[in-house]
Amino acid sequence: MADTITFRPTDEQGGFIEGLIKSGDFASQSEVIRAGIRLLQEQQASSKLAELRKLLQEGEDSPVVENWSADEFIERMKKKHDA
Repeated sequence: MADTITFRPTDEQGGFIEGLIKSGDFASQSEVIRAGIRLLQEQQASSKLAELRKLLQEGEDSPVVENWSADEFIERMKKKHDA
């Protein structure tokens, strides 16, 4: 974990941060930054979950393969990679 990270906000960002503190929503600049990072983490996790759901749906929507043997597939892959 980093002890200190330097962050230089734009004038607009700085004003926004100070406004949040003055309104009483946050006690410090650090609290504002931590809240922003938490939101980014949640957004990223949500995005990954949405991608996983999309991939699962694609799998469910794909055609069913009949007469498929895992053993035969493994043998074909072994032969392919041994060549």
